[in-house]
Amino acid sequence: MDYVELHCHSYYSLLDGTSSPAELVARAADLGMDTLALTDHDALYGAVPFVTAARARGIHPILGAELTLEGDHHLTLLVENDVGWRNLCQLISRARMRTPKGQARLAWADLDGRTDGLICLSGCRQGPIASALRAWDRAAAFRRARRLRDLFGPEHFCIEIQQHLRKDDAMLAESLVSLARHLRLGYVATNNVHYARRDGQRLQDVLVAIRQRTPLDAAGAALRPNSEYYLKTGARLLPLFSAYSDALTNSRRIAERCRFELAYGLQDLPAFPTPNGLSPAAYLAQLCEQALPWRYRDPPERVCTQLRYELAVIARAGLANYFLIVWDIVCFARTHGIRCQGRGSAANSLVAYLLAISPIDPLAHGLVFERFLSDERPSMPDIDLDIAADRREEVIQYVYRRYGYDHAAMASTVITFQARSALRDIARALDLPIELLRQAEQALEAEQVSRGGILTLLAQLCQQIDGLPRHLGQHSGGMIITAAPLAERVPIEPAAMPGRVVVQWDKDALEEVGLVKVDLLGLRMLSALTEAVRQVHTAAGTKLDLDRLTFDDAAVFDLIAKADTIGVFQVESRAQAQILPHLKPRCLNDLIIAISLIRPGPLQGDMVHPYLRRRQRLERVTYKHPLLKDALAETLGVILFQEQVLKVARDLAGFTPGQGEQLRRALGSKRADTAIAHMHDAFVAGAESKGVPASIANAVFDQLRAFGGY
Repeated sequence: MDYVELHCHSYYSLLDGTSSPAELVARAADLGMDTLALTDHDALYGAVPFVTAARARGIHPILGAELTLEGDHHLTLLVENDVGWRNLCQLISRARMRTPKGQARLAWADLDGRTDGLICLSGCRQGPIASALRAWDRAAAFRRARRLRDLFGPEHFCIEIQQHLRKDDAMLAESLVSLARHLRLGYVATNNVHYARRDGQRLQDVLVAIRQRTPLDAAGAALRPNSEYYLKTGARLLPLFSAYSDALTNSRRIAERCRFELAYGLQDLPAFPTPNGLSPAAYLAQLCEQALPWRYRDPPERVCTQLRYELAVIARAGLANYFLIVWDIVCFARTHGIRCQGRGSAANSLVAYLLAISPIDPLAHGLVFERFLSDERPSMPDIDLDIAADRREEVIQYVYRRYGYDHAAMASTVITFQARSALRDIARALDLPIELLRQAEQALEAEQVSRGGILTLLAQLCQQIDGLPRHLGQHSGGMIITAAPLAERVPIEPAAMPGRVVVQWDKDALEEVGLVKVDLLGLRMLSALTEAVRQVHTAAGTKLDLDRLTFDDAAVFDLIAKADTIGVFQVESRAQAQILPHLKPRCLNDLIIAISLIRPGPLQGDMVHPYLRRRQRLERVTYKHPLLKDALAETLGVILFQEQVLKVARDLAGFTPGQGEQLRRALGSKRADTAIAHMHDAFVAGAESKGVPASIANAVFDQLRAFGGY
């Protein structure tokens, strides 16, 4: 049978579905399906990973959701086109924003004017029509069917029938089909999937019990009565719908109308107001040129050349507006005495330095701009702003006021189960006595679970639940700002903090589709520095300008070399206290090296001890090839900095800086084996073209892989 599943829940139907979008897609591919819909409860949390997985497997993804109407009725909506996507996002947002966090309710009146571009299926047995029929209220069923037909139009409303071998399923299906024929409506079969395979039922029951906060025995009607809610083929469903086989083939007709594709690429930001009608790119260039004398008394030609280059790359990427928005946020903070500065790869940008977003001169430190942004890198650059923690909320509220509460929200983060910490949730669902729970905790801690029995069951469930989404949280500081109302792009919902809202996508999904996130991160050390400046001024009458401090105070480095660094940001850890007396830093670059050494990359790449031995002249400085000397001289021949991946790829293999950044990102990705293999071949070939033996090129690439693969 040519059947398409149009009603499918992933584990983003929180505490109800058990399979990831990728697992559902993989199972659909195994079954020979070429199309699949995702219709999670009142949410589009999984839309991006679902689309990504579907495209990778050659499956057409249909996006939708199962909405909760007043009266706890369910309605299945499928996105047909761009208008439908905007309407679905707005409907989910309305359903979420009028209820407490984690809940959703949509009034019938909310559907008015927001149904274009959507195909409505009448829902599962909790749908408004099926519920009325199960209550023997045919008048209400017909009344609700007519109302939905009028709201969506007869071509966009379809009666949904299901068959899960419940005792009243056959009678309910017959009544629904009869109603559809009487009102001249279409009807379609779905399977209300909640797990990819039949064996997912056990975990699904446990999740429902956790959601209900009750043992399985007391969960009652909240649990589904059998294991029929898995992904099935049309052939498997045909015997169940033999009287209405067209209900199966109708699914294909509906699927073919759903041609919406999730937009990728840079999404629209608010238009930053510029003076005298200047374009964002022209105004950005003007600001940078005005700042040149402030940062450089007599700007050398290489600074001007680099500025022209960066501005051109930023203009081609369409990011001038983005820089202006970040600059405006920094200006607000500084004019209100709030310590604020950029961190991360923004330090590689001369433009960021001139706009006072970053305090680091990238040219003085040999930083590579392409680590931040390049023509070869299509993803958004990363500008994180550290803000004095005690005043960060002032900055966040400024963004809300500046761009409007409908246009700004926090990014979300998905809080997941962890196997061991989920043990108590599972034990509560199984209604286990506390004594047995303690035994299970001890057995799992010791990894001594025998085969068979309740402890084995607990261990299996803990393994299965590990990593599943539990609830939605708020990102530590990521804010999304859009020109169009956010609820037209992605649904929003209340955050735990009063007066805050979050979008339904996390940082990875936002980056994937190009929705711009600005990280406004609270840093307590900046608050401490502000307080220190205040106390010095009070006690000594001296007003320190921290932005103008130099890095040549020998007494400070004497203290650092003795590891007298408790309370000093970045160099107070036990690991730093152990390494500083060996390193004996005497300048800022030494401190940069000290901090970089105690990172996963250098530790995993076995680069710490070789560097220290060379620093102490216990080992000769060597390079695997003379072409590496320029890139690695400052770190005595070992790789310590992210930028050195780009420099090594450039000098040894002839990569452009942008290609080097692609290599660095691939090395740091957990899902880039294919990309790394391709880049390995290109790296070796490029090195050989420069006269480097393949054995040396392979050895250097292995070192880069060890460094970048943490």
